[in-house]
Amino acid sequence: MNPVAGAILLLTASAVVGLLALSHIRTRGRVDGLNLRLFMVLNFLLANVVSGFAHVLGWSKDRGFYEVLSGDPVGSTSGLTTAAWATFLASCALWAGLVVPRPRLFPARDDSREVPRRPLAPENLYSFAAAHRVSVGGLALVLAAAGGVGLIRVMGATTDQTGGRIISVDGGNARYAFLAGWLPWAVTLLVLAFAARRRATGQAVWNTLLLVGGLAALAVSATWNGGRAEIAYVAFPLLAIMLPRISILRWPLIVAGAVAMVVFVVATTSQRVGATTDPWSFIDWQWGRFSMSAWASNHTALHGSLHGETIWSALINVPLALLHLGGVSVDNPFRSMVQVSGYDLLGGEDQIYVVPGFSAEMLLNFGLVGVVAGYFLLGIFSAVVSDAYSRSRSETNRVLLATVGSTLVFQGIVGQLESFEVFVTLSILPLWALWVAERLFARPCDLGQPLEPGPAASSAPGSPGGQCGPNGTSGATALGGARAPARL
Repeated sequence: MNPVAGAILLLTASAVVGLLALSHIRTRGRVDGLNLRLFMVLNFLLANVVSGFAHVLGWSKDRGFYEVLSGDPVGSTSGLTTAAWATFLASCALWAGLVVPRPRLFPARDDSREVPRRPLAPENLYSFAAAHRVSVGGLALVLAAAGGVGLIRVMGATTDQTGGRIISVDGGNARYAFLAGWLPWAVTLLVLAFAARRRATGQAVWNTLLLVGGLAALAVSATWNGGRAEIAYVAFPLLAIMLPRISILRWPLIVAGAVAMVVFVVATTSQRVGATTDPWSFIDWQWGRFSMSAWASNHTALHGSLHGETIWSALINVPLALLHLGGVSVDNPFRSMVQVSGYDLLGGEDQIYVVPGFSAEMLLNFGLVGVVAGYFLLGIFSAVVSDAYSRSRSETNRVLLATVGSTLVFQGIVGQLESFEVFVTLSILPLWALWVAERLFARPCDLGQPLEPGPAASSAPGSPGGQCGPNGTSGATALGGARAPARL
């Protein structure tokens, strides 16, 4: 079969699989925490399937760093066929990982760990920020001040800046880059502290003002290192926590925010690429991943498999970064994904602008088998995060899980393993610190909403969610009802 025709057929099959996955996820009868399963499938369709059609059918005039329509016949020497097969197999593996019956793989120990069939009301979550409002707010202000200093220092020590975003900083300024990267989480914690104890329906306006102000601050604090996807990444956890609190104002805010984001994306892309008549350039940070899979296939055919080199680089990257922050400079003996692509496509390992994506990284290291295994594991991990968020009775847990989920959406498919590891460890240390603090200083009981609410599990009058009854028991237990699970 002609390579182009075969690629179109496989891309069409991938699109069908994606649509079936979306339908299955929507109708499976379980709460999809954060709608994470849906976002993962949608992101895959955009980054791999839509990008594939845009490239192969010539919808886009500027098709990125690698051209798949080369050779005679067209596409015969560029890795096009392998990229198309990788996309189809990945779509099937991701769907399987997202919906595999997990209780058979990870047996539940008791009913409290089952995924709920309805969302838990936010006012019934245990809020560490509400219990320690002054402490959390004060630490968030200190962190915001430190992040502001880091941002100013980084902006003044830029070694490379493209289209208004900082690509890298001079040696010795990495610690300031981390401080600047923590600024969005200081904003998130401040919003939680101000929103604490203001959860009644009548406070929807107050919570909306807090959310709008927080989103504006996040937009300012995140533009220095990218802008478009970065703002969405840091806004995702705040939206997940605050949107359920603003009731009737929720949908107007979502519509207004979506319009504002589209305007910002168009303006930012126009600034970076100049005047263009190519509408696909406005999603240019996503659609090039299919062509990168073809590049990975061709690179492997010419130079051989990496046999997990970029995986090893990702695993030791954070420990080496901690040593570097402590003043001990140790070079990573393995190449990262962006170093491989930078050298091959741009002529130097310091050219780290091209992020090939998850499909390309798996192809480079393990071939098609790696693609199938990688996406299946990515789907399982995303499902674990989604279900953990759904059943969590702790606001702190939910913020942390929402941030991990945001990283999966905006880095899991379109990013590289090395950056994903940094994002869920060093980049969100303030959230991990809050999580540890809750476990050290939280109240001895948790009157969170049970998964299947019943009369015996309701709070007693005068014993609002999160407070303890006599002798450290919940209000429901004090009235003779069943004790709420003491699990956050």
